[in-house]
Amino acid sequence: MEWQSTPYSLLLFLAGGTSLLWALYGLRIRRSDGPKPYVTTFIVLSAAVAVWAVSYGFQLAIPTLEGKLIVYSLLHVGGVLVPPAWFAFAMTYTGRDDWLTKPIVAGLLVVPLSLLIAIPTNPYSLALTDVTLEMQGSITVLSVTTGPLYLLFLGYSYVLLLAGLALIVFDTVRSPGPIKRQGLLLMTGASVPFVVNVLTVLDLPPLGIVGINLTPVSLALSSVLFGIAVVRYRLLDLQPIGWDVAMAQMEDGIVILDTAERVVDLNPAAKRLLGDRTPVVGLDAESVLPSYERLASGEPVSMQVTESDGNDRVVQLTRSRLANADATYGWVIVFQDVTVLEQQRQQLIRQNERLDAFARGVSHDLRNPLTIIDGYARLAEETGEPQHFDEIHETVSHMSTFLEDLLTLSQQGQTVTDPQPISLESVVRGAADALSEHDLEVRLQADAVILADRKRLRQALDNLFRNACDHSEGSVVVDVGLLENGFFVEDDGPGIDDDALETVFETGYSTRKAGTGFGLAIVRDIVDAHGWAIEATRGVGGGARFEIIGVETESTLESKY
Repeated sequence: MEWQSTPYSLLLFLAGGTSLLWALYGLRIRRSDGPKPYVTTFIVLSAAVAVWAVSYGFQLAIPTLEGKLIVYSLLHVGGVLVPPAWFAFAMTYTGRDDWLTKPIVAGLLVVPLSLLIAIPTNPYSLALTDVTLEMQGSITVLSVTTGPLYLLFLGYSYVLLLAGLALIVFDTVRSPGPIKRQGLLLMTGASVPFVVNVLTVLDLPPLGIVGINLTPVSLALSSVLFGIAVVRYRLLDLQPIGWDVAMAQMEDGIVILDTAERVVDLNPAAKRLLGDRTPVVGLDAESVLPSYERLASGEPVSMQVTESDGNDRVVQLTRSRLANADATYGWVIVFQDVTVLEQQRQQLIRQNERLDAFARGVSHDLRNPLTIIDGYARLAEETGEPQHFDEIHETVSHMSTFLEDLLTLSQQGQTVTDPQPISLESVVRGAADALSEHDLEVRLQADAVILADRKRLRQALDNLFRNACDHSEGSVVVDVGLLENGFFVEDDGPGIDDDALETVFETGYSTRKAGTGFGLAIVRDIVDAHGWAIEATRGVGGGARFEIIGVETESTLESKY
């Protein structure tokens, strides 16, 4: 067979060989790592470019019209697959492979396969309207005039190319810096063939006047750029841009280290947790991450950090190896926000401490009345005098009150279950009426609607009012008034000693011989369960004053709801 020598054929063979090598490398990745959608579509794209480039190289080398037409049909086996393969690659590379259902893939192939079938037979001149040979310098080239089906395919190809490019651009602009560089590879790889093909089809200089379609050569360059992106992700065994977008939106902080344990990348959450300090990429992990030596030994590290917005958080750091088979490519440091867990742990510690003090107090407070009962029982047996039984009954009554308070305190973990907007006045009046047997006057300065558990708030006010009665001789006046973010309860009794203001809420604390020491502890736990805070202080007249703050009132409820 006669051949004509042209450097363009050699260039096309080189381009086709390059694309074929990338396709083979993709097959190797697929065999070693298993089927991954973006690798599969990359293989199809590279193989299609290889077929197109090599076939076109042979077509240029063949001088006869008949030979050129045969190879012209063959080169379209690769050529028509390039646009849908590129679009599928863009979708899988950006994490949208679930869109590539069988019906959609079949729909993408309708126009390309229609053209591929029509070219050999060319019914009604749908594919080609004219085919001739013409000279371009010293070589004979095939000159074709395309028909309507071919023009439809060209338009369809441009749509797919631009759609795939749009997917890459959309995800790239939302990705962190290092990922943007990968996206730029893809955008460049997609843009160059598009520009080359447009110049060739429209016969625009400088490429349009050559008479040779260099699109397959530019596509070989695209394969190289796409291959670099695939290899980049393959080395770290990570999903492509779609995964990086997800990582960028994760609430947990992620820091990537290389094998030398230098920071190579971190997501926005990690930047916030590190306080948005000066750029840390390229720095040693020890200079960026506290207690990294412990972390590198495999021990999780907990630390308190202040985010860039000023909020204090507790995070736990763990380190994992980035590896493929036996090779280590780096390390991943995960910042997991454990603030809530740490708060719960601290609360459990406080509860255990209170339980320990509670158990000691209970042991003491039960032992004393039991000793009294035992002593008076012996006296009653010996003397038969009734006043000894009166002492026993009084002690038993005190123990009953003690046990009721004890049961109430033990249930405080489930104190508040259903807060609702309620009138403070209605709860205050209910608590005051329940103590009508006492010489007690309750004055409410102003009413407010607050978000609270009515039953538990009533219990807290009962204890505060009873506390005022128990510590006052004769009549007692209790004022209930509003604060900027809560309310107060103030009596006109003797007040609380300054050195006792911090301890009055402790379990077992009481200044009365008959007191159980649980009343104010119950109040504190009810207030804590609501998410409020309580403070004991002296009132204006010297009596006891309890301020409850952090309460949601009607105004704050309206702003929220």
